[in-house]
Amino acid sequence: MIQVSLTSRFYGKLLVFAAALLAGCTPIYLSDTHTTSTPRSQFFDVAELAREPVATLGFVTPASLQGFNPPLSHALNAALSEASPPIRGIAAHETFNMLNQQGLAGEYGALIAGFGRAGILEREPLQRIGSALSSRYVLLPGLAEFNQVIIDRLSIYGWNFIQSRVTTLRLWLQLWETQTGKILWESAGEVTVATKLLRSEQTVALDDIARKLWLRMIQDNLLDGKPESRFLFSN
Repeated sequence: MIQVSLTSRFYGKLLVFAAALLAGCTPIYLSDTHTTSTPRSQFFDVAELAREPVATLGFVTPASLQGFNPPLSHALNAALSEASPPIRGIAAHETFNMLNQQGLAGEYGALIAGFGRAGILEREPLQRIGSALSSRYVLLPGLAEFNQVIIDRLSIYGWNFIQSRVTTLRLWLQLWETQTGKILWESAGEVTVATKLLRSEQTVALDDIARKLWLRMIQDNLLDGKPESRFLFSN
């Protein structure tokens, strides 16, 4: 678990969630999801994603957060299959296996390292990787931030709240065309989840939080073409 000092913006959200948990029927779970994206390229037919395999590249994450790559990758695969229409995704581990079998592991590593330096996937190696994967399109996912804070005691306007967990997850996703080296679409999403802890062993399922955020980005922003979406949920 990563604990960080609260920014004023994060603390403001925390107070709103905590107050909501104290009010009314005191829901166990509250989430606030927000996504934004660029417009889709006018030369891109989104229906092709349901007809052709779309390879997923490895996560781009800060070094301190790389341990979260497997659950976030699994969550992305689930979201691709749940979208309507479903996207024929090639999971990241399958991508790695295919590239390694064809002797392209070094070239793939150089491609991702170049992205880390310049924020772009170089066209020629991207073409070779796309051909090796038989994928015209690839998805490049990234983790921007993960914060999780346990509040042992909190008092708001005379109400005493014993314990809650507030989780904030920020993800981004890019769609690239391998043969032209063009980025066709990108989206960023943020979700803040507050969970009232009734038992000490309760945990927040990160993969489930991520799956719901990925699905909003893919369904609302990519497939439906919405530049922005907002979703509030309580349970």
